[in-house]
Amino acid sequence: MLVERKQEWTELAEQEPQKQPQSNRRKRPQPNWQLRSKCLKLVAVAIMAAMVVTLHSEAMVRSGYSLVQMKKEAAKLEKENDLLRLEIAKLKSPERVAKIATSELGLVKPKNAYFADGYAPGAATLAQEPAKSMVAAKVKN
Repeated sequence: MLVERKQEWTELAEQEPQKQPQSNRRKRPQPNWQLRSKCLKLVAVAIMAAMVVTLHSEAMVRSGYSLVQMKKEAAKLEKENDLLRLEIAKLKSPERVAKIATSELGLVKPKNAYFADGYAPGAATLAQEPAKSMVAAKVKN
């Protein structure tokens, strides 16, 4: 009985090495290069689309920042413009002009002032009708 088992075992040992190399030698499937290239192209297109979206977003953010900066500058310039208009109004005031004329320039305010009450469009009309075209009024200060 032991001899028979040993024989069976040796027969099995001899047969198994022949079967193992066959079972270990599976054929590897050939890679599908067309499918791989299509997948690679799809991934490349997806990456490019993501880059375009990112660049567009960056441009929008950059323009938003520049818009805010321009609004700040416009507000600053409007405030400066208002201050300059106020300064112009102060400089044009008749009281200021009169004060500078009398104190710095040494001018004297006249006692009598004459104003024209009308308009003469041409010199010929003025020479022909002096009484109707221009009336002088004497004003006392």
